[in-house]
Amino acid sequence: MSAQDRLPAAATVADAARKAQQRDLAQPNGTRTISPIDLRARLVKESLNVGLPLDNSHQLSIDTESQMTLPVMDILHYDKNPRKAINDQYDLIKESIRSTKQLTSPLVVTRRPGQEKFMVGKGGNTRLTALQELFGETGDAAFQHVVVTYTPWVSESSTLSAHLVENELRGEMIFWDKAKAYADLKQMIESETGNALSGRAFEQILKERGLPLGKTTLSYFNFAVTHLAALGEACKSLSRPVISELQPAFNAFERLLKHKQQIQAWPELRDQVLKRAEQSWLSTRSLEPARVIEQLEQAMATKLGETVELTRLARQLCQQHPGEDIAGLMAQARLQTKPVETPPLPHPNAAETDPDGRKGNATERIEKPGAAGPAQKQGTELIGQIQNLATRFARLTESADCLRLTKDWPTGFYMEVPENDEPIDLTENGADRYFGWWMLAMLSEQLDGAWSASMPADSTWRQAQRQEQGRDEFALQHYMDTILGMPIDPLSLGKRLASASPSLPVWLELVSALRTLRGTAPERFKLAEPE
Repeated sequence: MSAQDRLPAAATVADAARKAQQRDLAQPNGTRTISPIDLRARLVKESLNVGLPLDNSHQLSIDTESQMTLPVMDILHYDKNPRKAINDQYDLIKESIRSTKQLTSPLVVTRRPGQEKFMVGKGGNTRLTALQELFGETGDAAFQHVVVTYTPWVSESSTLSAHLVENELRGEMIFWDKAKAYADLKQMIESETGNALSGRAFEQILKERGLPLGKTTLSYFNFAVTHLAALGEACKSLSRPVISELQPAFNAFERLLKHKQQIQAWPELRDQVLKRAEQSWLSTRSLEPARVIEQLEQAMATKLGETVELTRLARQLCQQHPGEDIAGLMAQARLQTKPVETPPLPHPNAAETDPDGRKGNATERIEKPGAAGPAQKQGTELIGQIQNLATRFARLTESADCLRLTKDWPTGFYMEVPENDEPIDLTENGADRYFGWWMLAMLSEQLDGAWSASMPADSTWRQAQRQEQGRDEFALQHYMDTILGMPIDPLSLGKRLASASPSLPVWLELVSALRTLRGTAPERFKLAEPE
């Protein structure tokens, strides 16, 4: 031991330990001292050479949500991705990832039971595509692995719901992709639960999953998937405004075909028109709902053997009055497509002057046999006017669904028992509907049982009056007790006529027209002699 290493005689054990430590830390021979600045630079350089962690998914428990690192090329896209159309922001998203060499938020992945690889579990298919392309194009190690958040598998419908939530938040999906996705989701849930879902139940389930869609939106989606698939590529141009224009027209066309007992022809007729619309879209990239409706009117007219004008008017009336009887609407359409100039209604006793200068009462003239004289012509014109007035009054009193128009009936109209045996006073304006039904029935002759044989055989009113189709002598009384109410008593009718109801002027005009019809065409009100 050298003299410099010796300790003073009075040194303690602690002094000896410190001396030994200093000796151990001394710089070895042949080495050089590194400055603090050089040391920091070396540490930074070494840290840059450390790559992303390797795939450690096999070492992790994945029963709960966790983070892991995966090779980007081993992650699968979601095979039921609701987005079908290409994201128009794709190039911007890819360039952003290229410049930053990272994602702004981790991908969420999951794994189906029995599968080895992970797939996108909640949106992110576009970002995954960009990452995989960047790694394939550049080979840059920065794109080789990606940190992801794993979420355990629940069900097919839960995974699709998660993707829909993500896409709804981003607002990136077109209308048609959404419509298809929600139809698929409903089918998945029904398959998983074994129960069919009503519209209200489906709406509630969506709300619970973070998808609060209203019933109108869901009805638009359902209509699009059910009726418009034949548009093909043109489905990309569908939107709420387009659907809101097409849906009521399509419903009206179906009602017209059903009335003519040709509803089975609707799918083929509809799809033929839609396929032509797709061909037009491929060249113009424009979908015009008005043009689609116009072509359907032409196809419907050919199918029904009617004019395009009548078909268009019938379709418009069906849309305007969806709750009314289709037979009455068709009758109205025929009247309006054959306009007549009805002269002012003369009083039955009013004197008229013939072209030859003779005077006399119009109802007393005798027409030549076989000739359509003024009285017969005027009777025909009056029927059309009476039917118009009856329809106006029925609409004002919300009883138009019970009105039936037929030129073979003495007055040109009669009232039918409401469908589904629904009481007439259950509507918002129940009193108006009650008075409307009975005030028209009083004028129509149908309360006289002698006329019931002239009514159509399928008329509920006829069957009750004549005790047909299994109905007994109490059937008519039952309808009055439970559905129609009792006939209007004179006091109630008087009060009604003295009220300010906007329907009364129309009813009084109708009474006047019927009085004139009785004078000009009395033969309409004569019962045939029994054989």
